[in-house]
Amino acid sequence: MAVVGADYEFIMVDAGVNGRVSDGGVIAVTEFGRLLDDGSLGLPEPAPLHQNDVTAMPYVFVGDDAFAMSENLLKPYGGDRLESDQRIYNYRLSRARRVTENAFGILTARFGVFQKAMQLSPEKATLITMTCCYLHNFLRKKSRCYIGPGAVDWEDANHEMHAGEWRASQRQLEGLRATMNRNAGNTARLVRDAFRHYFCTQGQVPWQDGM
Repeated sequence: MAVVGADYEFIMVDAGVNGRVSDGGVIAVTEFGRLLDDGSLGLPEPAPLHQNDVTAMPYVFVGDDAFAMSENLLKPYGGDRLESDQRIYNYRLSRARRVTENAFGILTARFGVFQKAMQLSPEKATLITMTCCYLHNFLRKKSRCYIGPGAVDWEDANHEMHAGEWRASQRQLEGLRATMNRNAGNTARLVRDAFRHYFCTQGQVPWQDGM
């Protein structure tokens, strides 16, 4: 389980947990998760989403449906019968989550140790995984060719998504997709609804209605 920034660098990584544990279950037992849950992670102060807004919104992370939604963690709307604005919101979150997916894909493509199951002790496998993540971040900063043109998913002028090169040649790390059945608090739902409204008003992009 990892937190990835917009530049494809790993911000937080937790390795070594049993694969049957969901992402939401992993984050709950990490120091990162505890700090996020009690509000002491050190995130910037809430700020308006748009210069004309007066309501300050919290800084948020984007997760999939495995996570429990909170004031600082957005997740998609569930169900098959979604309203138009809910579908747009889910599309925008899906675009954002591609960054994490591509970071894991590049990591797997560049470090062959992830191409098959590690026949090592959990401690050694964890050490290797963390080391590769550190090296990934270092090379991302220092080497222009580490993530070259076309290496990650890209969007053309018509806003069609094209698969990054890593998808064609490598198997990506398996995601953890078990859903956590937790009821989000009212504040978390209000934050999600506010972002949904923003994505359909001041924060909209011209092509989203057709996606």
